[in-house]
Amino acid sequence: MIELVKGPSPTWISTNQGPATAAYIGAAVHHKPSPWKRSEIVDALKIECNHKCMYCEGFIDDVAYAAVEHIRPKSTHPELVLEWTNLGIACQRCNTNKGDYWTDLAELQLLNPYVDRVADHLQFVGPIVVSAGGSSRGVNTVRVLKFFDREDLLVSKMKRIEDLDLRIRLWRRESNEEVKILLAEDIQDAIGPGREFSASLVAFASLQGFDASTL
Repeated sequence: MIELVKGPSPTWISTNQGPATAAYIGAAVHHKPSPWKRSEIVDALKIECNHKCMYCEGFIDDVAYAAVEHIRPKSTHPELVLEWTNLGIACQRCNTNKGDYWTDLAELQLLNPYVDRVADHLQFVGPIVVSAGGSSRGVNTVRVLKFFDREDLLVSKMKRIEDLDLRIRLWRRESNEEVKILLAEDIQDAIGPGREFSASLVAFASLQGFDASTL
């Protein structure tokens, strides 16, 4: 999970949010519309999330369809069904694991990468994500999203880390300064925010003595 910046609300939401929300609230339980699935909404969310799940950072379209994530669930907060700040994009696994989870208890709310400083709550150790500094929100986020149970996620992260480890070893051994700079730029690109699992990769690079912030 990395921190995200909310982009501008799609024009369709600005124009239709009121009546579309009212139609959703007024519809029968088994006949509710899904206005959040409109392509302009999904496309805008993908762009601001770098085409990654807002929670696990997996490239969602590689393996499954993206799910529009309602941070405060539409089942309990139907008035926020088209509230732009309440929407994100998630992979099907994270979306399913989170389900309708919500609590008004601040210390147990899941992390929201749009508003929370992730480093205050989560620590990335190789392919593993654990809570940082005893954060109860970090613990609960890992628990609810079942990061420890996702073998597919761990394997995918390890592949990225193995590739990064090779790049860093080549960079460390290089004696030619010009070549070393080029290798460092390649590493920086490989761990950038648009890359899959960038939070884990940045943490691993730092542990190996590579500080991208100095480039």
